[in-house]
Amino acid sequence: MSPIRCLDVGEDSFDRGLAHGRSFKDDVAANLKTYLRRFEASGLAPADALAEGARWQAAMARQNDDYVAEMKGIAAGAEQSEAAVALLNARYEVAFTLFGRDAQKSDAQARDTTIASPGIAETDGCTSFGALPEATADGHTWLGQNWDWLAGIHGHTLVLRIRRSRRPSLVCLTEAGIVGGKMGVNETGIGLVENGLACDHDGRNPYQKPFHMRCREVLDADRYDDALRPVVETRRTCSANFVIGAAGGEIIDLETSPDHVCVLHPADGLITHANHFLGTGHGESQMERIGPGTLFRAARLRRLLTQANGRLGLAAFHAATSDHFGLPNGICRHPDERQPEAKRTMTAGAVLIDLDARLMHVANGPPCTHDYVPFAVET
Repeated sequence: MSPIRCLDVGEDSFDRGLAHGRSFKDDVAANLKTYLRRFEASGLAPADALAEGARWQAAMARQNDDYVAEMKGIAAGAEQSEAAVALLNARYEVAFTLFGRDAQKSDAQARDTTIASPGIAETDGCTSFGALPEATADGHTWLGQNWDWLAGIHGHTLVLRIRRSRRPSLVCLTEAGIVGGKMGVNETGIGLVENGLACDHDGRNPYQKPFHMRCREVLDADRYDDALRPVVETRRTCSANFVIGAAGGEIIDLETSPDHVCVLHPADGLITHANHFLGTGHGESQMERIGPGTLFRAARLRRLLTQANGRLGLAAFHAATSDHFGLPNGICRHPDERQPEAKRTMTAGAVLIDLDARLMHVANGPPCTHDYVPFAVET
């Protein structure tokens, strides 16, 4: 139940990565081991995974110099190969491509009974929300997310606080070895939470700008339109959902697949999302086939938040994100002991972000047993 660790870094990209790698050397190694085991469980051998990391490294070198410099710093500080760190930073594309293949195994199973069943359903299970000023007690704009991911990653994460002058300072949550941040807020009040998605179009645009690089570019923006640009301006390799908010009362949910973007807006001041597509035009949604709990989590979270609509604050957010309906695969997720260890997932972390206060509250695990600790952009 210990709070998450925080690393303060500065202007230079390589130096940020170097401090990250040195301070979290053992955690980077642990995360790499977890991912190699998870990929192998879906048929991708470790040597092949690292070769894929090298291909992603070459692609990322053409897409964002600062991001790649920070990756190189992490590799140097953690004493890992640059290909290994690139694999961590492209792990979303690698993992969700494998998830899509796992979903398609059920079709092969139906056609050929000699093929083994893919087994008990499991997948990423993030549940996210946004609340506009008319829904909150303090009149602020809030974002939140239960980040459900591999249980092996729990405890190997960090809050990264970046102070700089050439771009907005920010505070974010990331995994050791990943530049970050996945969820966070910057000094202009722009914030981000997200969800994993998969469709049968995934993989059709190989080595496009990866998910985690797009997340950092959202938080690098000093204007709201520029925060949307990293998500929508180029095609994608894999699907993902981005909930992007701004202080002063704006939230847009961008459902993306390789060639399509669907824009969703809050209704009655609230928006919630899980791991299946709500919009159209994306091809066949895949995640609910291996993780059907997504079909109730977003709707249930919306109902829980609606009970206090207009009065929402930390207590109400904490209660809603601690909900255990559907245990172990509910909004507050716990490891499923029926799963192989390499595939077990849990709420590895949770965030509640006050965009107007530039403040991110982080629970270092399932919020039912972990308190939210505040981290400000400026201290």
